[in-house]
Amino acid sequence: MRSRRKLWAGLIILFGAGTLTGIVAGYVYSHTERTTRSEHGPAAHHERIMKRLTQDLSLTEQQQAEIEPIVTRAHVAVLELRFAHQAEVEQILAKGMTEIKTKLSASQQPGLDKLYQELEQRWQASRHYLATQKQTLTSQ
Repeated sequence: MRSRRKLWAGLIILFGAGTLTGIVAGYVYSHTERTTRSEHGPAAHHERIMKRLTQDLSLTEQQQAEIEPIVTRAHVAVLELRFAHQAEVEQILAKGMTEIKTKLSASQQPGLDKLYQELEQRWQASRHYLATQKQTLTSQ
């Protein structure tokens, strides 16, 4: 009888420890995911490219220094191309947003507006990054 109680007590403790571990791991994962998401954007993208090249190709510090301006120039060129068509993209998305709003309730529409504002903020951050990088490249 006593060994049965010990067995049940051990199982309950084991279950509780597993549950607690799952809760903590879930919190840490979701916090990390939010932090990682906030590190998006062109600057973070540029850093990831350089990190990947450095790791995958085992670049020396000298090679990194020589390759980094090349990556920056290519990245700026891609962003310039993207922003050359930005007005068209915005028109298409504005039309899509208008169509989507007709399918949403009045209480859902502000949520869509908020999502679109966040998208516009990311575009603005990309424009700022592009201007900064172009200025850096011209001063070199």
